[in-house]
Amino acid sequence: MAKLLNLIGIIASAFVLYTALMNSETVLHLSFLNKNFPLNFALFTLVILGVGIFTGAFWVGQFYMVQKEKLNAYKRELEKSSISSMTGESKIEVLEAKIATLEKALDDALNK
Repeated sequence: MAKLLNLIGIIASAFVLYTALMNSETVLHLSFLNKNFPLNFALFTLVILGVGIFTGAFWVGQFYMVQKEKLNAYKRELEKSSISSMTGESKIEVLEAKIATLEKALDDALNK
């Protein structure tokens, strides 16, 4: 799936660059605050592409950071549960040793 998304991104970027190069002679007239600004179409297209990539990176980065925090919390929870299971196993071993000692003492007391 990741390779497909990368391929689509590369094709889309190549299309945008091709369109920008084919229309590099075209001049756009942008109106901003009642003023007209002549702007090369290729420059405008590349600026919009750059802004889109920048915005997309920050937008995806936000989701990446949230997932990373969730993964770290899950790892900490797994570590806690493994530590508690280790202490539970050691408690069981201690109790089994005590039972064995008590059984031996009972056998010794009954045989006397």
